[in-house]
Amino acid sequence: MPLRKATIQEHVGRAVVEANPYDRPVVTVYGISGPSPLAMAFLSSIWIFFVDTYFVTFTQQALLFHRAGKFSSRPKELVFALPHDQARQMVSDVRMGTLWSSFRFWMPGREKPTRINVNRAWRNELDHLLRTLASPQPMGPTGY
Repeated sequence: MPLRKATIQEHVGRAVVEANPYDRPVVTVYGISGPSPLAMAFLSSIWIFFVDTYFVTFTQQALLFHRAGKFSSRPKELVFALPHDQARQMVSDVRMGTLWSSFRFWMPGREKPTRINVNRAWRNELDHLLRTLASPQPMGPTGY
């Protein structure tokens, strides 16, 4: 089970290359959907079974959401890939906190945005992801 962030990012990088051999990750963030994990932790330890975990990866060509193993911290299947221009329009309500930060993302096929919570261990990557998403520079055609 990979516990180090560098090992996790290496596994995500391999998953990106498997999805598209011509693409490379720029930044990856590990996130948990649902309400604030702090609030859920006070209720019970079984809350992890009621949330989805994702690796959100901004690559040279697209924004990818891979489902993450809840206990293994490994990327599983690719949930969706969006071109940069489309992904930029789907991020809203960014809230930076001390322990947990969050943003809302309009996932394709859903009626309302999904809240993605990011732990402070991934804060630098979240800052990089948000700066990169805010940049209007195209990085190439999408191959997904």
